[in-house]
Amino acid sequence: MPTAGFLPPHLLERIGGLDLIARTVVQGFLAGTHRSPHRGAGEEFARHRPYQQGDEVRHIDWKLFGRTDRLYVREYREQSNLRAYLVVDSSLSMDFAEAGGVPKLRYAAFVAAALAHLMLRAGDAVGLATFGPEERLLVPARNRHGQLHDLLVPLERMRAEGSAGAAPALDRVGELLRRRGRVILISDLLEEDGGESLLRAVGRLRARGDEVLVLRVLTPLEAGERPLGAGMYFDPEHPTRSLPAAPAADVGYGERGTEYYRGLATRFAEQGVEYVPLSTAQPVEHALVAWLRGRRG
Repeated sequence: MPTAGFLPPHLLERIGGLDLIARTVVQGFLAGTHRSPHRGAGEEFARHRPYQQGDEVRHIDWKLFGRTDRLYVREYREQSNLRAYLVVDSSLSMDFAEAGGVPKLRYAAFVAAALAHLMLRAGDAVGLATFGPEERLLVPARNRHGQLHDLLVPLERMRAEGSAGAAPALDRVGELLRRRGRVILISDLLEEDGGESLLRAVGRLRARGDEVLVLRVLTPLEAGERPLGAGMYFDPEHPTRSLPAAPAADVGYGERGTEYYRGLATRFAEQGVEYVPLSTAQPVEHALVAWLRGRRG
């Protein structure tokens, strides 16, 4: 198994196997747990209470019964069953990769696999939805034996296709969350309407009290970190739209892209949404460890 700290994207792409990657990425730091004020069947003992008809016999403290000749039930502090959905963008734009690099969709799958592993380990119920040709609920949110495998299989099989936006998928998982939950969107955020429908959908989730996190995945070329030569450029989701351009000679090219994402980040912040920019050039475990440790702190 590769050692944590030595997982650059090109190595992740070669070794494959999201289960292996997820377990390796999270090695070295522990997920926190979500405490609940409710008492129930958990691991941390809370108190004894008198037995009532209908209580499960397995919760009776028989040692205490031997001392007191009375039936008492052991209550435990319940780990809250936070329900979370990973919403992964599988549209055609996510198929883009730099020469020798990892496609954005594959990188998003690595990130989703690691986060699923972490949240399940923390006792959360985790589900998966994608959008590309249309919104798709692939795995309902559960926390049970085999749930990680159920999440990793569709992540492993994901293919980039279609051009659907994020809003319908976000609305759907919002309908599935019966109480406040967590929604994690992993996407390049390239939306047809400049992100307006996405922002409205995120606003609806926040209005009902859900925690929303947006993880933006881009290649260094798209982020303006590397120069682009002259050529014929086209949108992979609309291949008939082409444009001859010379980005390296266009002094405003990089700034326009930066301004688009800066505007989204500002409006996410106004809604109380956590925004995390990620680059496919950055080793997955480096990106996640830095973000999660900072978040925990």
